[in-house]
Amino acid sequence: MEAAIVILFLLGLFAGTFGALVGLGGGIILVPVLSLWLDVPITQAVGISLVCVIATSSGAAAVYVQRRLTDMRLGMVLELASSAGAITGALLVPFLSPALVKGLFGVFLLYSAVLMVRKRAEGEGASGPQDYQVRNYPLGLGVSYAAGNVSAILGIGGGPIKVPLMNVFMGVPLRVAAATSNFLMGVTAAASAFLYYSRGDVYVALAAPLAVGVFAGAFLGTWLSRRLHGRWIRLILVLVLIYLSAMMLSAALGFALPGGPKAGA
Repeated sequence: MEAAIVILFLLGLFAGTFGALVGLGGGIILVPVLSLWLDVPITQAVGISLVCVIATSSGAAAVYVQRRLTDMRLGMVLELASSAGAITGALLVPFLSPALVKGLFGVFLLYSAVLMVRKRAEGEGASGPQDYQVRNYPLGLGVSYAAGNVSAILGIGGGPIKVPLMNVFMGVPLRVAAATSNFLMGVTAAASAFLYYSRGDVYVALAAPLAVGVFAGAFLGTWLSRRLHGRWIRLILVLVLIYLSAMMLSAALGFALPGGPKAGA
């Protein structure tokens, strides 16, 4: 039992570090690992992940705000649509099949990776992001509503959509986009996590050690973010998105890939 707690804590630590570093909330790691490798039902994996997303946001958002990397105005505007979408998505989840949820997870991860590859980082040097002008607010609100739905259905905080959205379509530098995503995702996740908990889809024995690890990892991720160039953050993000996309899509279609879980897991 103690060994399992340590393993869960370390998993949370890794997920929280990565989530804070690239603004994804850690759910991008937790949901595939819990559902594919630890055989946790996908709805419970999503519910647990949403709790951990809140922990990541709590640990990282304050640090990014203090460093003035977070675009508070943009964040508060997008959060209105994102929270509404999160509630909608949480209400839709009981009507979706597990295979469909895994397939959606894989598709959105792959789409996000493609967006990040197509757009070169702008205004991100060693001295930090330069001045920028936010554009396309209507598009941002619409996509944020969709991201809120995705956050509630997949348990990923909406980061894989919000970070590329802000970076590619709204003219926000990647570091600022990642920091603003961390600020957004805690409220977005909380809006839907309550509904998951009320349905019994948050398994506390698993969520507790994961959340502690994620919270600690969030601080480690913010520390590392000051020492990694934006180009390396982008590379890490794209590689992980592609790998996990392949794992989730193969699971949804019922076959196994090398290094992934057995078919039907």
